[in-house]
Amino acid sequence: MNRYCGVLLLLAGPLWAAEPQLKVQAQLLPGAAVVVGEQLQVQVDVLTDTWFTSGASLPALKLAGARVQAPGGEAEHTTQEIGGQMFYGMRYRYRITPNVAQAFTVPALTVSAQPGQASAPLNAQSTPLSFTATQPPGFAPGEPVLVASGLRLSQTLSATDLKVGDSLTRTLTLQADDTPGLSLPPPASAPIQGLRLYPQAPSISNLDDGRGAITGGQRIDRLVYRVEQGGHFTLPAISVKWWDSRNRHVQNSQLPALTFEAQAGSAYMPTFAIADDLKALGQHSRWHVSRHLFAWIAAVAMLILAGYLLHALWPRLPPLWRNVCTTLRWVCRQLRLVPLNPRHEKDFP
Repeated sequence: MNRYCGVLLLLAGPLWAAEPQLKVQAQLLPGAAVVVGEQLQVQVDVLTDTWFTSGASLPALKLAGARVQAPGGEAEHTTQEIGGQMFYGMRYRYRITPNVAQAFTVPALTVSAQPGQASAPLNAQSTPLSFTATQPPGFAPGEPVLVASGLRLSQTLSATDLKVGDSLTRTLTLQADDTPGLSLPPPASAPIQGLRLYPQAPSISNLDDGRGAITGGQRIDRLVYRVEQGGHFTLPAISVKWWDSRNRHVQNSQLPALTFEAQAGSAYMPTFAIADDLKALGQHSRWHVSRHLFAWIAAVAMLILAGYLLHALWPRLPPLWRNVCTTLRWVCRQLRLVPLNPRHEKDFP
């Protein structure tokens, strides 16, 4: 009995020692031929014959002339039979939108993953892929192309009892299927006499099916106008040219023009008249000094200066001038006049 058990252990030993397998498969969806602006996917399946202890690590992908969106953090689970053996794996998707008409090559992608029972993370590569993007019929070379399987365009206008100085907002909403929000073009706008346009930053987002899968894109533009003169105004019609990927032809979606009235009135004045306030403030800050007051101020200043000079030069004056000053001093005392420098009265003999 022990002899048979030893034989079984020897036969099972190589099986236990064998490392699990890691395979990477990649393919283009819907195919290798697309038009400029049309989104295609690089579907990457990471497979093993055991299980995965964590998500796979995929490389960054960059293609000149195309916008590439990397796979999200979550992957789909898949099962395949290869050579009569079952493999279990995770499915990832790169989304590629070509911007120019040319041939593209997706290089081999090196993927790293940790299968169960593996002593270390394993690496595997996919095979290179190629596809070609062409300019769709009806579009001139270099003209931006919006590609979608469906498109919806709507608008609203907030304008009631308008008058000079009021503002109104025209809101445009564009939704497209099977194309990301960043691929949606801005609406055309032209200057309108009597209205001043204040463009706002658009709101761009992706649409999903509620389970995380992207199904399309949405762009919301808000055009804010201020009325600068009264009259009858017309906001022009909006037209979006796009390539219908489902029916394979050019389509034009349009929104009708919008009209409204604005009451004429006096020239628009800002709520706060800053210029007038500054002018009034400057007038209140002026000093009004009469000529007589200015003359009295000058006379007092001259007397103070003369007293200071007399005090400074008194020791240097000749005796004759000292006598004259003494006499004047006596006369001032007799007239009961207060001296200009009472603290230094002792300086006079």
